[in-house]
Amino acid sequence: MQFMKWCLPALGFAVLGIPAMCGAFDIQLTQEQIKEAHEYGAKYRGKEIFVSPVGKSACFGEYPGGDGGLIMSTYMRIAVSAAMRALKNETLTPQDLKELAASKTFNVVVSVPEDSAQTPEDVHVLLVQGTNTILPQKIELGMKYKDKRQGIVGVFSYDKINPKANTTIVVKARNDERKFKIDFSDVK
Repeated sequence: MQFMKWCLPALGFAVLGIPAMCGAFDIQLTQEQIKEAHEYGAKYRGKEIFVSPVGKSACFGEYPGGDGGLIMSTYMRIAVSAAMRALKNETLTPQDLKELAASKTFNVVVSVPEDSAQTPEDVHVLLVQGTNTILPQKIELGMKYKDKRQGIVGVFSYDKINPKANTTIVVKARNDERKFKIDFSDVK
């Protein structure tokens, strides 16, 4: 009987609490989540956001210092935008937050050697989930890094992916192909 008194609350938390906590990679954020992301970004100003606990979970490979990239979910997009504004002692406006939260896409930002990416068409970013290969809606050039790397942004639709499936990000640039395993459930 004593065992049941101890075990029952733990079992209840495991069954009811864990799914409630697993709000990772949410497509539609609540007002509370939007506020949380905004405050989180303001706390980890500038590039600190990428080494914060939430930022690290969205990074793959050796990003931001090397090969790899970043999953820019809606939550991360708000947090990163707030972090960059915080560097200038600014905040996101309610209109900024509304526009960021309304997005139906997420970005996969990767870095490649600068000489491999003169145009967006020079680089292919694909998501592979089992036998399903997901192509981006578009590819854009991102920022240039000081160490002769070029950022590439793949824009993907939320409704094309399964956030619970094992995923491989494939980056093809000229004669180079790199693969990175990610788990969307780790990304806020």
